[in-house]
Amino acid sequence: MAAIGTLHHVGITVKDLEASLAWYSDVLGVEPEWIAEGSGEELGRAVGVPDARLRFAMLRLGNAVVELLCYDNGRDETFTRSNADVGSAHVCIDVPDIRAAYEDLQAKGVQFLAPPLDITDGPLAGCAFAYFRDPDGVTLEIFQHETGAAA
Repeated sequence: MAAIGTLHHVGITVKDLEASLAWYSDVLGVEPEWIAEGSGEELGRAVGVPDARLRFAMLRLGNAVVELLCYDNGRDETFTRSNADVGSAHVCIDVPDIRAAYEDLQAKGVQFLAPPLDITDGPLAGCAFAYFRDPDGVTLEIFQHETGAAA
C-alpha cells in the first residue's frame, strides 16, 4: 500500500477567477503564487469535465495552499449547498486573535453567519470560530486556538 503524504492543496471552483483573486487579495491579503490554464480532451478526462477549459491559481495561506479554478464550460453559476449537505466543504484559517480578525474582515465588507462562537466544552474548549462566505458562496472559517497561537 502506498504511504499517504501531507495535504498539498484544497481546490475551490469559482465563477470569475479575476474577481475571486481580487477578493482574496483585498480581504485576506493573499496573492497568487502563479496562474495557469489548461484545456482539451485529456484534461477533461482527468478532471471529469468533458473538453475542460480552465484557468487556475494557487494561493498560499501559511503552510496551506488554496487552488482557485475557473472553468469555461457549462455549469451551475451559484453554490447553494448547505453546510449540512454531503460533499460540502469549508476552508479554515487559523488566526491569532479572532476578535481582531472578525472586526477587520467586517470592516472589509465580509458578512459572517454569526459572531465568533466561543467553544466551552469538549476537545476544543477554549477555542473560537466564525464562518463567512467568499463571493461565490463557499464557506470559509476563522479559528483561534485556546492559546491564541495559530497551529
